[in-house]
Parts: sequence; C-alpha cells; structure tokens
Amino acid sequence: MNNVGYFLEMLKEEFGDFEVNEIYSTELGERNVEILEVFVDKERFLAMFQSEKKKGGIYLWSLIITSAKNTRTIRGMDNMEGMKMRIKANIKSIIEGISE
Repeated sequence: MNNVGYFLEMLKEEFGDFEVNEIYSTELGERNVEILEVFVDKERFLAMFQSEKKKGGIYLWSLIITSAKNTRTIRGMDNMEGMKMRIKANIKSIIEGISE
C-alpha cells in the first residue's frame, strides 16, 4: 500500500458508484498524501488522506473528509485491514450526512 494512489484506487474499488477526481498526490519522504474530490449522486466531498508505513505492517494515517454539511477527521495506527475498515465506515457516515 505504501504508494501514492492507494486511496484513490480503494475508493473506486469499494464504492464503484463514486466519481473520483484526483486533485493532488505526492510523496513527502515516507509519507504519501492524496487529495481527492468525490462525487456521490449530485453531492460532493473532498478527502485528504495521508499514510506512512511503520514497523510490522502498521500504518500511521489520517483522513479529513469535508462536505458542505460536515467535516470529519479520523486518524490511527492500524494494519491494512483495520485502516480500510475504519475508512469505509467513516465514508459511509459522511455519505449518509450528505443525503439528509
């Protein structure tokens, strides 16, 4: 996972009905940064994802999701599956907030 573009690919894979546009992505040393614009139905949100692989397959990561109605910041140190599960749950929550 330790490559730029992971978050973009994960969103496309997990949420096939999203239209995702990359705004910015880069590597800053060992840290990967992605900023994406995501369209869901007629609404949109911005997502900034950062990750850095640590020892033992653990990732230090953060995700900021901003929509017109809500901003959510989450961060953690998880293995790949834990990180993916937490990200999916928070994105689903943001989508529910957008459609209300």
